[in-house]
Amino acid sequence: MSVSSPYLRSWGSVFSEFFEKAWDFLRRSDKLTPLLIGLLSALGVAGIYSSGTFRGSDDWEKQLGFLAAGAVVYVIVAAIPFKFYKDWSNLFYILGVALLIPIAVCALLKMNLGNFIHSVNGSRRWYFLGSFGLQPSEFAKITTLIMLAKLLSLKPLGAFRDSWRWVLKAAIVAGVPWFLIVVEPDLGSSIVYVPVVLALLWLAGLSRKFFLTVGIAGALLASVVATDIYFYRERIVTYYQEQGERPRNPALDIRGQYQAVSWLPLKDYQRERLLSFVDPNAIDPKGIGSSWNVRQALISVGKGGLTGTGFNRGMQAKLGYLPELAAHNDFLFSVLAEEYGFAGCAGLISLYLLMAFRALRISAHARDAFASLLSAGIAVVLMTHVLINVGMNIGLMPVTGLSLPFLSYGGSFVLSCFILFGLLQSVHSHTLREGERNGAAVPDAAETARATISPA
Repeated sequence: MSVSSPYLRSWGSVFSEFFEKAWDFLRRSDKLTPLLIGLLSALGVAGIYSSGTFRGSDDWEKQLGFLAAGAVVYVIVAAIPFKFYKDWSNLFYILGVALLIPIAVCALLKMNLGNFIHSVNGSRRWYFLGSFGLQPSEFAKITTLIMLAKLLSLKPLGAFRDSWRWVLKAAIVAGVPWFLIVVEPDLGSSIVYVPVVLALLWLAGLSRKFFLTVGIAGALLASVVATDIYFYRERIVTYYQEQGERPRNPALDIRGQYQAVSWLPLKDYQRERLLSFVDPNAIDPKGIGSSWNVRQALISVGKGGLTGTGFNRGMQAKLGYLPELAAHNDFLFSVLAEEYGFAGCAGLISLYLLMAFRALRISAHARDAFASLLSAGIAVVLMTHVLINVGMNIGLMPVTGLSLPFLSYGGSFVLSCFILFGLLQSVHSHTLREGERNGAAVPDAAETARATISPA
């Protein structure tokens, strides 16, 4: 016993130190956000189960596995001080871009690498490892956000003429992964980059004149896209006029022909999504083509009424009106709307708003400019997904393929959501300074965020 006693005391001190640090971490951690994540995840599993019961799908069981893995990743990411991510942001960014390159090359060359990288519905977005698909664009959003937060925390911005070099650096940092994602093509994931970059530049102090200029440029770009969509519509109308009657799906009949005469990097199916939002009767006169999903989603939302039909009683997904490939991810909101009604949808959106508010509050109280920008960026990513997904389910946004965080089915997407909010938890739990622990006054967060942060 005397021989082993020192070892016992040594292990005892190790466990004591571990539990002391774990307790300190739990004491300082944000308790509300994990609770909200749990509620959203449970609601998502219930919706995925309901959408797949008629066809005997086991997607809800897979989602439970994704959520369990995500919870483990969340704890690991949250336990690591956020300064680690700041110090290693360059490496994370390079890895994120490197994962995108092989898929982008295959997409540009329209080639496959066996089963590892191959086309799915005209897009190459995944690495396939057996039955599991890894979508690197989900993780590239995170690594790019970390890199942007690090870059814009190094020096406060001001007038564009004095800060244009930093704006250019931010544009390059975001533009490289954005381009690689666009060529896959993945319009939904690429859209997220725009509000994130603009929000971080705004919070970094860039002058308002810059955003006015960007707004004007955006309006001009929108007019160019609108012109392209108009001529695409005219081509479709001319086609079915030449046929003497409206075909069942005229857009599908001429798909690929217009692409050859347009210089915009839009795929015809993307034009169909936009046109089905603007003028569904022209693109899909019988409602069985590109506008089918949105029409059925609207019917599903309308059937829900005030309180819904009840759990597992929605029929739109069960009877196949909401397609199997969409009901449990992009259009899961309409499934939940049918079963829980307007009241349930209001509660769901309230949960997301509370999460965004919590992220912004953590951003405001962060004692580091990087941590503040990172937290605000997480709130922007969250609400961009929510606004676009809900908007396309109720006909206020074109279909872009963005999913609902913690609700929609998908391994890579679920893991990316847990990583993002693990980063948020890390910011919340590791922002206590020595002066704060000792009871000393802590500088105002807003003043600190405006201060110049020296490179790590």
